[in-house]
Amino acid sequence: MYKSLGLFTVFICLHYLLNAQVFPHEGDKLYYRLIGFSFPAQPGAAEYRIEIAKGSYSSDSTFEKNVTTTLTITDNKVITEVPSFGAAYTWRTVSYAANKTVAKSGLHHFSVKTSPDVDTSVTRLRIIEGAQNYKDAYVFIDGNMAMYDMQGNPVWFLPGSDRAPKNAIATRDIRVTPQGTITFFTGNRPFEISYNGAFIWQYPKGESVVMHHEFTRLTNGHYMGMVYKDLSGNSRPIIPDSIPRYVYDSAGFFKSRRFSNIVEVDDHCHTVWEWSGLKYQNTSDLGLRRTADCSLDDFDLHENSFFFDEKEKVIYLGIRNISRIVKIKYPEGNVLSTYGPRYRQGVTQKQNSLFCGQHSVKRSPNGYLYLFNNNSCNTSLPTIVKLKEPGTEDGELKKIWEYQCTVENEGKAAIGSTRFLSGGAVTELPDNTMLVMMGLPYPKVFIVNNDKKVLWSAIPEKLDPISHKWTYTDQYRAYLITDRQELERLIWNAEK
Repeated sequence: MYKSLGLFTVFICLHYLLNAQVFPHEGDKLYYRLIGFSFPAQPGAAEYRIEIAKGSYSSDSTFEKNVTTTLTITDNKVITEVPSFGAAYTWRTVSYAANKTVAKSGLHHFSVKTSPDVDTSVTRLRIIEGAQNYKDAYVFIDGNMAMYDMQGNPVWFLPGSDRAPKNAIATRDIRVTPQGTITFFTGNRPFEISYNGAFIWQYPKGESVVMHHEFTRLTNGHYMGMVYKDLSGNSRPIIPDSIPRYVYDSAGFFKSRRFSNIVEVDDHCHTVWEWSGLKYQNTSDLGLRRTADCSLDDFDLHENSFFFDEKEKVIYLGIRNISRIVKIKYPEGNVLSTYGPRYRQGVTQKQNSLFCGQHSVKRSPNGYLYLFNNNSCNTSLPTIVKLKEPGTEDGELKKIWEYQCTVENEGKAAIGSTRFLSGGAVTELPDNTMLVMMGLPYPKVFIVNNDKKVLWSAIPEKLDPISHKWTYTDQYRAYLITDRQELERLIWNAEK
């Protein structure tokens, strides 16, 4: 009896082990239709066939009559699409040995959820210019909270109302990390999830700290972002009306009441490094700002982007309201260079001729800076600017390339003379082309090459339930998966 019980126990354990190696797991409810299928390898098998049927079936005969997708592969895992969201699916594997002996698995079942975010009658990515390169890439559109193929078909959506992150506050900056996970902001709080929607990390654990605009996971596994601070030392997303927004020192020079620190935290949310925005304000030329140099919103320096060059150990911080980029040495924290007009005693600051109200500063592997120039000092459309750094600390940036963003004919009337004050992002792709998101009020996303030729473009839209017309959706950034290895790392992590 004891030996029989032991064999039975071994059999049960082996059964569960084999089922655990099958993905999607039995009964899974997925947020995507681009799926990684995996199963235990069969000894001696030369190839496998995956059969997929739309619907839930319990008998082999009924299943076989409804198979719609058949894939023949030589490995025990494959990435493929199922036809639609909001459907149940049944699948199995058939193994072929060298002598053509066939082994069939049992029937496995899963379903794919749906959401208005991927209902193309409600939300869509309208393609303007078909892809000329990166035809097999996938793009995250953060305002739509979805990932699309380059033909505008949704394949993944951010977990919805049944999950904590998604609420009435805009979600932004969905991107893939070096570790094959997904990070994003919702309500000025960053989250990290798997492709499968499982929570991995969130910050902060309390409600007193607000992280904003830029958030990235580093190759060492730490996280870096910006947190608000005010002159009292508090972390406040908004300066209350009861607190004076404008502060002057005894000599009459202006101080920003709100600023940002750059922080690096570990996976336990412990701060391991921090750069102080207040210290920078108190020790830099910002102490020489006069009333004439300030605009109405200058209570907030409005640091809105940073880029950490991990190889060169420098951070580039973009400060929108003074059209400035600050180059910071890591981990020392000292300022190496200041790009943009500087304040001097008794001299009114000149307007920055290279960029104004910029977003999304980054450094190319080729060594130049690039950014999204909102052009908010005038009514011109935004530009994408590449800049060469000077050889000396006090030198000036040199513009080496610029692309003027465009508006399609159907969007000109809606935009009129509105300035692009909010959002806007640019990312250099592996072939040196640029992925651009124009932000508000016209969220066109496109790829442009060095010859200023647009190689793909699209506009995210939602259907207005009252007017029944398609309207632009608020966007902040787009992220493109261009590399097959990056896609596989992301999808296979869903099994964990």
